[in-house]
Amino acid sequence: MNSPDLTGRLYLTGQLLVRSGIEIGRLLDAMREDGDTVTANLQAGGLFLSRLLEVDTAAESILIAYAEHKAANAAALAARNVTFRCFHRGAQYGFTAGQPRNAVHAGEPAIRFAFPTEVLAMQQRRAHPRFQIPQQAPLHCEFRIGEVELEARVVDISLDGMGTLLYDGGVRLAPGMRLERVRILHPRHAVVLVGLEVRHVTRVLLPGGKPATRVGCRVVSARSDLEKLIRLFVIDL
Repeated sequence: MNSPDLTGRLYLTGQLLVRSGIEIGRLLDAMREDGDTVTANLQAGGLFLSRLLEVDTAAESILIAYAEHKAANAAALAARNVTFRCFHRGAQYGFTAGQPRNAVHAGEPAIRFAFPTEVLAMQQRRAHPRFQIPQQAPLHCEFRIGEVELEARVVDISLDGMGTLLYDGGVRLAPGMRLERVRILHPRHAVVLVGLEVRHVTRVLLPGGKPATRVGCRVVSARSDLEKLIRLFVIDL
């Protein structure tokens, strides 16, 4: 279970629900590099066959090439969400992407989608599963900078211990800072104490237009504690 690689972890567990945006980005980029085919069954347009052209985690979008059949492209653009499947390096993956819109890549037509928030990964030997996808509970952390106590939302943790926080406090964090004894709180789990090494800080706008700070960091903790956090974002089904 402590494999730092998603493929290795999937081999051990057989089935995963991936909610880590970092890991989803790595996975989709590997599909793009390998030139894997992505497919979708569209009621109006039949079977959509294509490939990934671009994975942009910063812009939270993916770019998929036009299919050969016009009806499939029209159906994909008319859909609210499209569920794709991909066979990649010996396993089956499924993900849903929304907000399709026309785009251009290297002078060729393409479709841009919002970045998927979940990927279902399954070993090829497994039958199609029937299960209820668990709800994602809010994960927060508390830490102090001098005399000021801050709270942030933990939005991502990858298998290699990279994490992402969102907070709207006035205190500025800077790359290179080390946060000690950060309390990570989950409504159904015990508090986990970790250290955080700040790697990068970006100002962002939340969906409602509210400004916030996005902090990329490395989680420093015992591997057993890190594994508890990883399992909230990479779930063994």
